Amino acid sequence: MDHTPPQLHSSVYEVLTGWPETARMFRAFKTACVGCYLARFCTLQDVADTYYIQPETLMEAVCKTTQDSIPLIRSER
Repeated sequence: MDHTPPQLHSSVYEVLTGWPETARMFRAFKTACVGCYLARFCTLQDVADTYYIQPETLMEAVCKTTQDSIPLIRSER
């Protein structure tokens, strides 16, 4: 199984599916990512750009949220 942590090029779908606990993080940033039909296509970089979040800030939150977790599924790349 791939234990690679999410990267800026990871899709929101990959992140939410692999690490469901990130849903709270997306909500804390006041995004509409959870339940969005574009989640399969949007990357974390797209989220940062769309919601005016510094990419470093977003990735720090993602890493903090996922650091002690093992992804639930293997990402399909």
